[in-house]
Amino acid sequence: MHAGFNDLVIHYEIEGPEGSPFVTLSHSLASSLELWDLQVPVLRDKFRVLRYDTRGHGSSSAPTGPYSVEMLAADLIGLLDRLEIERTHFVGISMGGMIGQVLACRYAERIGRLVLSNTTCRVAPEAAPLWEERIRTAETEGMEALAPDILNRWLSDQFRRNQPELTDMIRHMIVSTPVSGYVGCSQAIGAFDVSSELSKVTAPTLIIAGRMDESTPVSAAMAIQERIEGSELAVIPGALHLSNVETSEFFNQALARFLEQ
Repeated sequence: MHAGFNDLVIHYEIEGPEGSPFVTLSHSLASSLELWDLQVPVLRDKFRVLRYDTRGHGSSSAPTGPYSVEMLAADLIGLLDRLEIERTHFVGISMGGMIGQVLACRYAERIGRLVLSNTTCRVAPEAAPLWEERIRTAETEGMEALAPDILNRWLSDQFRRNQPELTDMIRHMIVSTPVSGYVGCSQAIGAFDVSSELSKVTAPTLIIAGRMDESTPVSAAMAIQERIEGSELAVIPGALHLSNVETSEFFNQALARFLEQ
């Protein structure tokens, strides 16, 4: 399904019984709503599950950037308004977790329970050259050139050997991401910093980190936990950046337990 507003078209899917509490799932950079395929079966019996493609990804519009994470959060508010959803639980991984933090800080009345997975509250200025290099590669060589490095950071060697079909699915999402969307969202991530705002968050919050995640390490999750009073932290042994895929059983147990409280 598609919703159009503010010169933007957002692709989304809704599953689960009508009248149930909504839970919204927000994916990482260079993926799409399919990233949550392993979570939906666990959630859709008790929740109304909304998945969507972030601006610049999947089947949503990919206008030329730059974008900001605040813009991406406002896009979701626009989608919720269009669908007449007043309040939703929110689950975001990586870039999706950044969107969730902005939502919880600036649209608190719209968010129920909050799950922030494999994410950070601040991208250090010294990381700017890394993001500039990735943007340059995408613009000059395309997403195919970025895919091997992204897969190495997202999924372990063992997982990629043992789960070739899931790995191929993830790779397809990466290479299918529009370059304009990847560049716009990379610029948004490179400028992201809500570290001074997180003390405002009142939503019950679960933070999930992968023990082996070098992109957003456990220390980044701990920095979020320190700033959100009463938040919980779950560290998944053996998980890299896509903990919801590589360690889906552990992830799903933690997710279901938290959302059903």
